[in-house]
Amino acid sequence: MDSDFGLIFGDNVVFSLASMALRKALLLGIGFVVWAQRAHCPVDRSFLRLPVAWSTMRVQDGGDTLWVPVVFHLIASDSSRWLSASRVQDQLQALNRDFAQVKVQFYLPARGPQGQPTCGITWTLSALGAGHDYRTEEDTLKKLIFWPPDSFVNIWVVENMADNTIGYARALSDSASLPGIVLVQAVTGNRVGTQRRFDWGRTAVHEMGHVWSLLHPFEGGCAGLTPADCAIAGDEICDTPAQRGPHFGCPAPGSKNTCPDQPTDLPDPVDNLMGYVDDSCMTRFTPLQGQRMRTYLLTVGSALISPENQQARRNALQESFCEAILALPQPSRPTPTLSILPDRVEVTPPALLSLYDGMGRLLRQGYGSLSTEGLSPGWYLVQLPTWGLVKKFFYLEP
Repeated sequence: MDSDFGLIFGDNVVFSLASMALRKALLLGIGFVVWAQRAHCPVDRSFLRLPVAWSTMRVQDGGDTLWVPVVFHLIASDSSRWLSASRVQDQLQALNRDFAQVKVQFYLPARGPQGQPTCGITWTLSALGAGHDYRTEEDTLKKLIFWPPDSFVNIWVVENMADNTIGYARALSDSASLPGIVLVQAVTGNRVGTQRRFDWGRTAVHEMGHVWSLLHPFEGGCAGLTPADCAIAGDEICDTPAQRGPHFGCPAPGSKNTCPDQPTDLPDPVDNLMGYVDDSCMTRFTPLQGQRMRTYLLTVGSALISPENQQARRNALQESFCEAILALPQPSRPTPTLSILPDRVEVTPPALLSLYDGMGRLLRQGYGSLSTEGLSPGWYLVQLPTWGLVKKFFYLEP
């Protein structure tokens, strides 16, 4: 019985990885100059899939600071290309800087999904990290590694993305794909090492707004012009004046007014954090944007911000065992140990597991362990997508 670890498809992987890398290098190379001028976020109302009549929901809010655990999944084609832990900490600081105005703060969890020690960062090798295309690879990328979205906000960081995209997000309530944020490395951090114009860590701030239900100020163009429809049309926020389309660069506040026919005739909110201007020129959420995000967190995200979750996760920056790991560019990757036990399949350290039958049909997925209860005697394959490894075993009922 062959039970050794190996690449999932043997020699075919070498060919597929090489061809994928070549295709993406060409795709990304062609778009680089445009990317530097017109970065793209594909999130609109249809992409975000918010609940019907969400904007009219209300909840009692005592105004306390809401604490949110975030995990950064660093995905790269080679271990030398992983983002450094210091850039992750810089990004965390940028998130906390801008969300302080709405009394929301983020922390790296010291305990993972199974309560295991962690520092809120994972490292994964995959060709998907070299040039991710959200249009065809979103689920494939996210299923490489994710933590339960009711307990963590997942942030996946890749080397590059296609279509001039520097980041995109799914809301907590989105059923189309796993909620969370995908970012390119060049915009992840805060000043040091980041791409000029996107160097204040505000792509992540912008995308986090989407995770918590915010739309772009230019959603729907000059829709939502009156008090009667401003909460249900456009970006569904009544204190962000309507805006016909995105602005780029660094326009001065009050210098743009693309919807002059609205009753209040206010200038476009060019300094809003949900727009497309340079990082240094977007600075604020409006009061109603803040209220909407907090309402969304207190309802849809109630488990995420609960005192019970905060107590279970704890803050990695306050744990001594994280000091050495967070000081390194990346830790060494431990060798996974996969155990086939009478009642379960288990991997140490915990990771995503997928169980297939002998015909290659997916049977079960889980994190850390999978029950073998109900399986018929025969050959099975267990896959560790994070590691790109597979193990074949013969199961006999105990």
